[in-house]
Amino acid sequence: MEQDRRRRKILFWVQVLLGLVLGLAALYLAAREVSFRELGLVLRSVNLPLLGLTLVSSLLTPVVKAIRWRWLFYPQRPALGLARLTSLLALGQAINILLLGRWGELARAYFTGEEAGISKSFVFGTIAAEKLLDMVVLAFLAMALIPFVALPPWLAERVGYVVLAALIVSAIVIALLGGRDVWLRIAEKGLRTLPRPAADRWGARLAAALDGLRALRDRQAAAAIWGWTLAAWLVGALTNLLLLAAFGLEPSLRIALFLLVVLQVGIAVPSTPGKVGVFQFLCVLALSVFAVPASVAFGYGVVLYLIVLGSICGWAVFGLLQRGLSLRRLTQVPTDWH
Repeated sequence: MEQDRRRRKILFWVQVLLGLVLGLAALYLAAREVSFRELGLVLRSVNLPLLGLTLVSSLLTPVVKAIRWRWLFYPQRPALGLARLTSLLALGQAINILLLGRWGELARAYFTGEEAGISKSFVFGTIAAEKLLDMVVLAFLAMALIPFVALPPWLAERVGYVVLAALIVSAIVIALLGGRDVWLRIAEKGLRTLPRPAADRWGARLAAALDGLRALRDRQAAAAIWGWTLAAWLVGALTNLLLLAAFGLEPSLRIALFLLVVLQVGIAVPSTPGKVGVFQFLCVLALSVFAVPASVAFGYGVVLYLIVLGSICGWAVFGLLQRGLSLRRLTQVPTDWH
């Protein structure tokens, strides 16, 4: 046991070290063509009222996502208000951003189940449904933007992968929605290799998780869920749009959506603690497609990072204060769910 703990600790610090190296490398790539004198001028010229509206839009994003998440519990509703659901959602996002790995979803499912008194596996199923919805929108939005964006040659050559990804994601969603009993039968065959108590436990968890997708099978709930999903993406694009205007750039929906797609794809992959460096590099890379100068794009990336991170951490701190928890406690989620 002690040896396993030591091995996990070593692995964690190796991941941290590699993450820091990756972050520094990305930060160097993002800033290598930046004139810091010009960067200072750019930052001093930012429109403050528009910057304030950008912050409001960013703070609104978790709220819209929490409304969508509440619909995913249909036909039951969690005995939690919108503020508590929003703070739980933000807590999960903060853990994913600040720590290595994707522990945020586990922590969100566990603490939501604890507070609402419902199956944690079911809650995890609603979170899985949430991710699948966003993957579908992301894939098809990327496809829709391709004809309207002059991609660099190295990226244009890989357009076929985007189309393939959209088709695969759609097929996965259809299979999960339409084949609950089929998946349970397949899982039952695989679980036969386990002892009976463990097989029953994991079978119940899988059934509860698949039940988390149930809302998408109801016409009324599905319409609301897809509507709030699109609203969440539009609010995210609005945040980018308002900051473009604040920096004196063209407030183009095309640019805002393309930047949103690039950031969503880029930061979904576990990388550096806090996504420092990677976030700014992605902004510079995306805005360079529209001939935005490196100094302006880098400044935009720094400010957007502070706004987005500040909004999520603000909601997360609110959630921590509500519950009297620490970030360390949130990552120590028991694995014995029910």
